[in-house]
Amino acid sequence: MTSMDIIIRNGRVLDGNGNPWFHADIGIEGKKIAKVGNLNGTPADKVIDAKGMIVSPGFIDIHNHSDVPLLVSGRAESMVRQGVTTVLTCSCGSSPFPLFGEALESAKTRFSRYGLKVDWSTSEEYEAKLKQQGISINVALQIGHGTLRAAVMGYEARAPTPGEMREMKSLVAEAMEAGCFGMSTGLGYSPGMFAETDEIIELCRTVAEYGGIYSTHTRRGVPRNLEEAFEIGEKAGLPVQMSHIGSSTGGRNNWGRARSVTLNLVDAARARGIDFTADIYPYIASSTGLTSAIPQWGHEGGLRRLLERLAQKEVRDRLKRELVDRDWSQTLLAWLPSEKNKIYEGKTLQEVAQKRSSDPVDTLCDLLMEEEGQISYIGFFGLEEDIKTLMRHESVMIGSDGSALQPTGVLGEGKNHPRNYGTFARILQKYVGEGVLSLPQAVHKMSGMPAWRLRLADRGIIKPGAYADIAIFNPWLVKEKGTWTDPYQFPEGIPFVLVNGVL
Repeated sequence: MTSMDIIIRNGRVLDGNGNPWFHADIGIEGKKIAKVGNLNGTPADKVIDAKGMIVSPGFIDIHNHSDVPLLVSGRAESMVRQGVTTVLTCSCGSSPFPLFGEALESAKTRFSRYGLKVDWSTSEEYEAKLKQQGISINVALQIGHGTLRAAVMGYEARAPTPGEMREMKSLVAEAMEAGCFGMSTGLGYSPGMFAETDEIIELCRTVAEYGGIYSTHTRRGVPRNLEEAFEIGEKAGLPVQMSHIGSSTGGRNNWGRARSVTLNLVDAARARGIDFTADIYPYIASSTGLTSAIPQWGHEGGLRRLLERLAQKEVRDRLKRELVDRDWSQTLLAWLPSEKNKIYEGKTLQEVAQKRSSDPVDTLCDLLMEEEGQISYIGFFGLEEDIKTLMRHESVMIGSDGSALQPTGVLGEGKNHPRNYGTFARILQKYVGEGVLSLPQAVHKMSGMPAWRLRLADRGIIKPGAYADIAIFNPWLVKEKGTWTDPYQFPEGIPFVLVNGVL
């Protein structure tokens, strides 16, 4: 009788396609699933008893930002321990390639936090560096439009020349040929915010030639942001993946309108043939760099020019007028690099302004200048009911918008968003527990559906011949443990994770 490397016995199998669970054993040989069924009497080098537990495909994080943290540590602990076995990274227009020109200078500033020396330029060189170090999960890359634009055009608020467009299209083709899955945009960030729709359509036409996808952190404001995404997908002829749809559907005026506005627009676009899907994270709080609080006009010329502007009284006066409705009590400072300002981590900008006896906008400008723009924050928004409405939709899957972190070292600094540790456990605990999603639906939105979006026929599913990326969890005991004040806690109830057949 043929021996297996690993047999998972007595589990309740969810195949990742949304079907009901069924009792079966799973036999693994090498990197792949060899058999699914009754394997009584079959010998194995290792046996995992999954009695009372769910055996599902490993989760695929369709919206991830681990491109730089994986160079610091390939262990990807905060991802693996919540069942994630594959990440699509280089999201929101930012990728660690191509690195030359002003993109290289920006990367040096960004990566200095991690003590990384930038000694690569292309996606192939970046991939080689990951492989040389070793990583514990599967990684899919995208080329970031913002990085691409900074490399070729810098941070100028203008359209590309014909020569610059040719150069950008050539770099997109090079990245796609090297194995990238598509192009991402960050249209709320500099320099992506300076691009007109036609520029993105033209670049996406090159992506489409290679069967890639377009994933987008859209501009602010409904319906303009959705309509632009639809137009790009339609005219370029490629699938659109809208990033973190829960936080990208407008301000307070749109709260409570997830069905009546956002999803009605989505349904109409899909009905007329646009291949549109989206991802969502299960929180009513976002997280990003604090420079994003500054309106678009402040970003032209890059970070150095932004910081120079913030020192000017007339600029601060303008910001006070334009940001007058901003609720600074909902802006929680998550990470500041200098020792003198570490005391502000976990405090709102409103609280810091009071401690400094300063106006909130002056405090914002002062902190950004003191920390050279390198501050991250958590911003609270929206309604829980909107998250549930969006999450249920047939076109929406789960993505963390997080990074592969760990509790120690540079990857454990600050009080970053608990989604980095808890997104997938929270879906199982809260949203399945409350009946928002059934368990098969939830697993499908975290495995089979993102695999389908990425055209990965042999991942995100339990079947013979598929890669043995597997999460084993107890559906009654899964628990997210991270909090806003203590986010770096691994979830409970997910005792076994396999990546390519390795436990």
